[in-house]
Amino acid sequence: MSIMSNEHDSPLTGDPLVDEVRAIRRAVCAEFGNDVDRLCDHLQDVEREYRERSGRFAGVPRSLDHELFPEAAVAGPDPLIDEARSLKRHQE
Repeated sequence: MSIMSNEHDSPLTGDPLVDEVRAIRRAVCAEFGNDVDRLCDHLQDVEREYRERSGRFAGVPRSLDHELFPEAAVAGPDPLIDEARSLKRHQE
């Protein structure tokens, strides 16, 4: 079973928040072909764009770094991405 699998999602739980989160998860997983490596690559690209102020972050002034993301503004790549990839390899 893939860590991005939707097979355990029930169609509707009766809880609107849970249903919304699951719908968003399904959409994100589908966008990246249910492939955790593609999702991780995308997230690393977003992090790089933020650090370099390129792409979608080109207009964000560095003076806002500490207001928007106090710790992430100076941090390197997110270690959770490597952890997600490790989980995938462990399942294979």
